[in-house]
Amino acid sequence: MNLADVCHKPGEHRGLLPGRVGVLEACLTVPDHATEQYVALLGHPHSLKGGTMHNKVVTTLTKLCSTLGIPSLRFNFRGVGASEGAYDAGMGESDDMLDLAKQCQVAWPKAQLLFAGFSFGSFVAYRAAAHIEHALLLTVAPPVNHFDFTACPTDPAPWILVQGDKDDVIPPEKVFNFAETRDITVIRFAETG
Repeated sequence: MNLADVCHKPGEHRGLLPGRVGVLEACLTVPDHATEQYVALLGHPHSLKGGTMHNKVVTTLTKLCSTLGIPSLRFNFRGVGASEGAYDAGMGESDDMLDLAKQCQVAWPKAQLLFAGFSFGSFVAYRAAAHIEHALLLTVAPPVNHFDFTACPTDPAPWILVQGDKDDVIPPEKVFNFAETRDITVIRFAETG
């Protein structure tokens, strides 16, 4: 798949895109009335725990982007589905996301990049967004108890964090305490896992 060939064609476009260690299985969703203002790159939960680009939170992010007129690109991390390579603890995965971001910049040269991710995908998106000036970041249930969300010299800004206060996987209080130490906008969902 070549993003430039399908970036203005509404619908879902599935195919393989080049990554740093091989091809990456991806799905580009272009809304009927897509804006040229933004393009989103979406990361999925932990590769070694069954996470894929078909995760319900990731597909919900895709639907949200479509509702807002934002094209979105979700992809399987290394070693997941048809994506080549092997799990790399978020390092290689964020490198791949950066490579895909460059491809998006070619397809949509005027668009601002929005990096978003759920759980482990939040860490991948954080690392990628921190390397792109003026990138937007949306993290859903970031696993701050497992990965270093302070590793990059500067935080992406703006950074929006979404967290349910009844999450049974990611300790909500650790996430909220972390967010208080950074310039992050928190959207807290009551009674939500």
